[in-house]
Amino acid sequence: MSAAPRRPPRSGTPDATSLAEAVARAWHRANRTDPPQIPLSTVAALALITPPPGELSATADLIAELDTEQFHRMVRLQWTIFARARPDLLPAAWPLLQPWLSADRPDQAMIATARRVAHAALDAGQLHLTGTLRRRDADVFGPLLIALRADGARVAAGQFYTPGPIADVLAAGLMTGAQPGQTVIDPAVGTGGLFRAAAQTLRAEGIDPASMVWLGADIDAAAVACTAVNAVLWELGPNVVLGVGDTLTDNWQTAAIAQRHEILQIADRLRSTAFAADVLGTVARLVDAASTERAGRARRT
Repeated sequence: MSAAPRRPPRSGTPDATSLAEAVARAWHRANRTDPPQIPLSTVAALALITPPPGELSATADLIAELDTEQFHRMVRLQWTIFARARPDLLPAAWPLLQPWLSADRPDQAMIATARRVAHAALDAGQLHLTGTLRRRDADVFGPLLIALRADGARVAAGQFYTPGPIADVLAAGLMTGAQPGQTVIDPAVGTGGLFRAAAQTLRAEGIDPASMVWLGADIDAAAVACTAVNAVLWELGPNVVLGVGDTLTDNWQTAAIAQRHEILQIADRLRSTAFAADVLGTVARLVDAASTERAGRARRT
């Protein structure tokens, strides 16, 4: 029996638009009418992977070889790591985490479709874009969200993707004279394109974006979720506050800051509980070992 044909090599350096087109084709080919959270969350899970240097194509091949169940576990693991590492971004990112971490598991057809979407992204060379420092200068989710949504839905939401070069020009003007510790605000953040441009402008000026405070909001919860992931990919640091709401009418900043404070308190309590459990477990093991040693000495005497 002849060996199964190898998949085409995953190489090259795609741009965000070509990647979005490949993923959208795979999703629409499946005739899915669901919201775009599944393909968005699949691409996001892949984006959170940082392969070892020189192992981009090999890592893509390993992921492509996973069966449906293994793929589901891999995506769940990626989102679990994200939730544990960045609980402050969990409320904003939840629309992407929800399909994989909620009590209701996606059906097998949905997981299989997500796997095909992942294959399309890998074949388009996603890891060569998001698996390296190139991710700092790429917003893969802006073009993808536009490509996944019908024209009517985009117009109804007033959703338009700001091209990277335009965002770069805007950021260059807005960030003139910026100093560490200042706040960058975008009341119509979308997937965070202006944040990306601002972060790169800061780096060019020798300023670490992680030293800034980033505030953003949008009426589109899926777009805000993408910004939450982008905040990690672009290394914006620990002070990122994102909200969902109409910035003209909603008091989104107060609500987002309060929600962030609450989730961080919960995370601290959980970490403290886990630490206490580890300490108690260690003490118990030491006591058991000491008791066993004493019993052994008693028998020998």
